[in-house]
Amino acid sequence: MNRRTRIRIAGIAVGATKISDHHARSPLLNINHACQTCHKRPEAELKARVEDSQDRTFRLRNLAMDALVEFISEIKAAKTAGKTDEQLAPARDFQRKAQFYLDFIEAENSMGFHAPQEAARILGQSIDFTRRGQKELRR
Repeated sequence: MNRRTRIRIAGIAVGATKISDHHARSPLLNINHACQTCHKRPEAELKARVEDSQDRTFRLRNLAMDALVEFISEIKAAKTAGKTDEQLAPARDFQRKAQFYLDFIEAENSMGFHAPQEAARILGQSIDFTRRGQKELRR
């Protein structure tokens, strides 16, 4: 083993290099090891920035989810009102796309922590697919 490949215990290098601590838990539970190794800011500031980013993502995620649930109800109502599967196919395609994008953010499980701008872009795309599907449904 050379000097650059030292043994790492609990996410911290033994030897020359300190690395981030990324146990399978929230990095906010150990900001010193998970964040401050690279981000030289006070712990309270880092925590507040992460929480603010996650709050914004959560609110946008809720908008996307509310829009999608409303859209699904509209598809169901259109089916009950007599629209055929063929007529509903374009709207359902948009519904599947919107659901996929929303599910991606849910499965990614950081609520915007890792890439807040990308999370916002994906959620915006989900909302756009929902609205385009609603427009298609009203044709």
